[in-house]
Amino acid sequence: MTDVAIGAGSRGHLRTIGLALAGFGLFSASDAVMKVMAGGYPLPQTVFFNSLFALLPIVGFALWSGGLNRLGTRRPGLHLLRSALGLTTGYAGYFAFARMPMADVYAILFTAPLVITLLSALLFGERVDGRRWAAVLIGFAGVLVMNRPSADGLLNVGALGAMLCALSYAASALIIRHKGQTEHPLTFPFYVNLLTLPVMGGLLPGAYVPLAASDLAVMALGGVLSGVALTCLLTAFRNAPSPVIAPFQYSQILWGVLFGVVLFGDWPEPKLAVGLLLVVGSGLYLLRREARDTGA
Repeated sequence: MTDVAIGAGSRGHLRTIGLALAGFGLFSASDAVMKVMAGGYPLPQTVFFNSLFALLPIVGFALWSGGLNRLGTRRPGLHLLRSALGLTTGYAGYFAFARMPMADVYAILFTAPLVITLLSALLFGERVDGRRWAAVLIGFAGVLVMNRPSADGLLNVGALGAMLCALSYAASALIIRHKGQTEHPLTFPFYVNLLTLPVMGGLLPGAYVPLAASDLAVMALGGVLSGVALTCLLTAFRNAPSPVIAPFQYSQILWGVLFGVVLFGDWPEPKLAVGLLLVVGSGLYLLRREARDTGA
């Protein structure tokens, strides 16, 4: 198979890190496309077309790297559960992007490592020491700094969508970690996007807005970017330990600020920097502890 090889030494790691940075950047570009389209089309419609066109590079990568047999599975129940969580992740995330600046959404999504730590203790009985619990609490305090509750005690509805996105993503990641070892990595994004089509398609009657050819092209671009991003990240995570690659997800905040300012005129507020420092610092600490525990 053709792959981005990781050889001995720093050169291989640099190539893989570059691939990961490209993947995270392409995901941000796809998110920006979805945010643009959210202004004129129902969310189920934009999610439907995003998943439809995301399948093209995923299937193409499967053919290129060994054949469609890589997409086969012996655990349909696992993929049904994972797809339900993946659909929730995508829908809640795009719901948040439609209502908040991109950088603000990413800042909340960066709590995923904190949620993974929390759920791993509650659901799988994994040992979490006091320092990790402190990191989790500090990270969630950062979310409150960035999204101060209103006078009636309620968070912004977009922030709630982003928090649901982070929660479902974390649950999905834990399922893959504990139950998905026998499945090829390509099967997870393939079945998520495949099963998204009938669910979102079922919501379209009565809500469908006719697509201009130019808008269809933009939606297709967003989906293809998402699919290519997935293949980049799958390759990167296959060739380097997760604790090496995962911290580079925080590069998305730079893309979020750039796209937010250029495309939407969303300048970040000072409170974002304060909250982001708490969230990212906590996440990096947890990733560092994971790397130490696993010897990565």
